[in-house]
Amino acid sequence: MFDPRIQGFGPNLLHSLTPKSEPEKDAKGFKDALMESIAEVNQEQLKADRAIEDLATGNRRTLHEVMIEVEKADISFRLLMAVRGKVVQAYQEIMRMHF
Repeated sequence: MFDPRIQGFGPNLLHSLTPKSEPEKDAKGFKDALMESIAEVNQEQLKADRAIEDLATGNRRTLHEVMIEVEKADISFRLLMAVRGKVVQAYQEIMRMHF
């Protein structure tokens, strides 16, 4: 008797739950994700700097475009600092644990 509510259960499900002997090549670790985020924030900062330079030299005519680039860089930097603070807080909490 087949029950459609449990359609995903079966031998394939158990096979997918077993650990793989070699790590997947597409899987990113925490370090890789963090480094990628830092690189993205750096790119936003560089774009904002270029926009400011373009405005100062007269290559860019609208101030609101420059302000948008600067705000995007500021928001991404603040987010990175918030994540950093949470990581440091989690590390300190782990160090306080007694095993």
